[in-house]
Amino acid sequence: MQTFTHFSRHAFERIEQRTKLSCEEIARILDRKLALNTGRKPGFNRNHLLFYSAPDDDFYVAIQDGLTGTIVTVLPLDYHANLAWNIPLEDCIKAKELYLTAPVEDMQTQPASNATLFVISGHFLDGGGKQKTKVLQKLSSLPYENDIKKLLSDQAYFAKLNLLAAEKGIDAKSMFGISIRLGNHGEPIVIELQEVPSPNKALRWDAPQAARR
Repeated sequence: MQTFTHFSRHAFERIEQRTKLSCEEIARILDRKLALNTGRKPGFNRNHLLFYSAPDDDFYVAIQDGLTGTIVTVLPLDYHANLAWNIPLEDCIKAKELYLTAPVEDMQTQPASNATLFVISGHFLDGGGKQKTKVLQKLSSLPYENDIKKLLSDQAYFAKLNLLAAEKGIDAKSMFGISIRLGNHGEPIVIELQEVPSPNKALRWDAPQAARR
């Protein structure tokens, strides 16, 4: 199935902090329409997608750009109530039913991989404005325990992306995202590098009001 969902780095950080689901699992849930669209804020093209997490036995809302597929952030329900609106119990019941009644094959994960390399590719615009992709680096995944989230948490690695791009003849300013996959045949996870504009300050800093004081 062609994937649509990808993530801002901010969303990756919030996923790691807030849920036991991996980014790959959240992408599968959203791309297979196993989340309930609870609406948008007026004037903004961002869907508030309610989904059920079985490992957490809890509910979350993914804020997704309806045009690009970028997940801006993932919010627990109390955060969402502070920043947007309350999610009614009826919607939670519907979201859980969507997940639990999905065909088994829809929720299957990829078989365990024996790969020991991350393949990092850069997505950029060439001089003519055409979107292109080039492999930046193949990096041992063993220091990160083969976990893409651990690589994404490595600030030192991300600080080197511009240099890696330059070594491949890419103007770093034209590189708008990267994708990371485990091995040559792993499912790629796409990360937006550029700051995703937020519709309001609250979502930019998405924390409960008490935590922002």
